[in-house]
Amino acid sequence: MPTVPLSISALAAASHVVPELVAPFFRRLMLKPRRHVRPPPLLDLPVADERLDLGDGLVAWRWGEGPRVLLVHGFEGNRAQFGAVIGAMLARGFAAVALDIPAHGESVGHELTAVNFVAAIERTLERLDPVHAVVGHSMGGAMSLFSIARKGGATRVVLVAAPSALKRELLRFAGAVGLSRRGTAAFIASVEKHVGRPADDFDVRHIVGKVDLPVLLIHDQNDRRVPVVEAARAAHALSTAELMVTHGLGHNRLLADKAVVSAIVGFVAGSGDDREGLDFVGVGDLAAEHRIVELHLEAR
Repeated sequence: MPTVPLSISALAAASHVVPELVAPFFRRLMLKPRRHVRPPPLLDLPVADERLDLGDGLVAWRWGEGPRVLLVHGFEGNRAQFGAVIGAMLARGFAAVALDIPAHGESVGHELTAVNFVAAIERTLERLDPVHAVVGHSMGGAMSLFSIARKGGATRVVLVAAPSALKRELLRFAGAVGLSRRGTAAFIASVEKHVGRPADDFDVRHIVGKVDLPVLLIHDQNDRRVPVVEAARAAHALSTAELMVTHGLGHNRLLADKAVVSAIVGFVAGSGDDREGLDFVGVGDLAAEHRIVELHLEAR
């Protein structure tokens, strides 16, 4: 975890005394992406065939022709993270469409919330209809799942290093910046008031029964940004999900790994011939899911 700047540490310390006063600062810190932050590892990105203006300042990019696969990056991510995936999709005859999520890339906006994130994905799926599959990384995976649970729009979904609940992400953020218990409660309340929805609305447990399409979860055992227990939790909640666990790739290198890319494209294509040497947990394998949690706890 990067060192927390002194000014943020001082405000976090103040959360012991005046939690309601410092909560809005941390809410803005959480919701406002840094457009010029150094991006995750960039991959070779083919020149897009088309820039898509989806309305309300939302922009996406298309490569190739064929059944459409929507690619959704996460907070402070970018479409170039999917470079290897795009190339592999084109080779298998799919069209790849990468969304610049709100306040990222060429899409407008100054903040990213769960509400405007889900709305952006829903708008994109409606404009692109029909969409064969969605592949989302990090929060882009989580919000894609919630969008599909609400309105459908795809026949398969892949979640790479995705959290399973917004509130758990807020709690991790609060812990990372050093908020007190009272400060954490005030911070979450500030986010919920600003967004207009309880954080608990965005929890995989609340969409059980609303997702009846095949789901592939891919997560690294050593992900320090979003712990692998999030994937095990989602796999436990979703009756149609299977889980692939990698080792040593962390949070951002998954999309650059040849075996992971092959598994993603194979799943999207509906084939099972792209899994040699990969660690898969089958649908409903509770014992394996529990073992993943145990290994995570042992490594802490």
